[in-house]
Amino acid sequence: MKNFTLILLTLLLCGQVPQIFAAEQSVSALDQPKPVPVSALDQPNQQVEIWVDEKTGTFLPLDVEFADEKGSVVSLGGLIDKPTILLPIYFYCPNSCPTNLANLAMAINRMKMEIGDDYRAIALSFNHLETPENARTAKNNYLKLLYEGFPEEQWSFLTGSQENVAAVLDAIGFSFQPLDDGTFIHASTLVTVAPDGKLIKYVYGSFIPGDVELALAEAAQGVPARSIKRLLNYCFNYDPDTNKGLFEVVKFGVIALFAGIAVFIFFRFIWRKKPDDPDSLSSQHG
Repeated sequence: MKNFTLILLTLLLCGQVPQIFAAEQSVSALDQPKPVPVSALDQPNQQVEIWVDEKTGTFLPLDVEFADEKGSVVSLGGLIDKPTILLPIYFYCPNSCPTNLANLAMAINRMKMEIGDDYRAIALSFNHLETPENARTAKNNYLKLLYEGFPEEQWSFLTGSQENVAAVLDAIGFSFQPLDDGTFIHASTLVTVAPDGKLIKYVYGSFIPGDVELALAEAAQGVPARSIKRLLNYCFNYDPDTNKGLFEVVKFGVIALFAGIAVFIFFRFIWRKKPDDPDSLSSQHG
């Protein structure tokens, strides 16, 4: 029992904390754009519920069309010919979207499954004001994090009309809140999709390679799977220069949580009996 608990704790520490630091360092090395003005959005102050309503077992509207980073018109059905990662984000995001994209890039680098052979990926902007040029700039950023020879056509960065974006977001149960300064509050999640467009599994948080790979394997089987929900990360409006402390609070909060677990396990399972413990004294004089 002790060994199992220690192994579990080690895996958690190795899998979660380094992922946070690695994502932060990767994002800081990229050129981060400023948000597109949101004044042209319809009803920017409209209140919506910020959540993910999982719809596993249902299907994406495969006939809807978007523009890829090259400006070519593509349909979801034309792209999804194998297990697919669908990541709803927006490209000119100052906070968690760059971290989400960096985490996905690192997961792609580390997974045993090969992109192109076993799966493909789609990053879909839910800001209908963003353009293929914005998508191309974002994609070029994240290609820097991927391995040499990465088949870049297997990770599409899409933009589209408000109607088509809404059709996909409604299908996956994803909602967001636009703010007046051009940013959005939204959940951090991706969903894996079977080759026939069926929604299979949602993955939340830092997109650990093992979690993403398992979700893709389940997408290959075409059988919807229940997600183990993690604490949802939200992309809040903030100034990256003057309010960077928000990310620091989250980062060190996670570290403090795992440190507390480690201390508990140490005293609960590992700490040897004190010398004045009757059992310990009897063993010494026995």
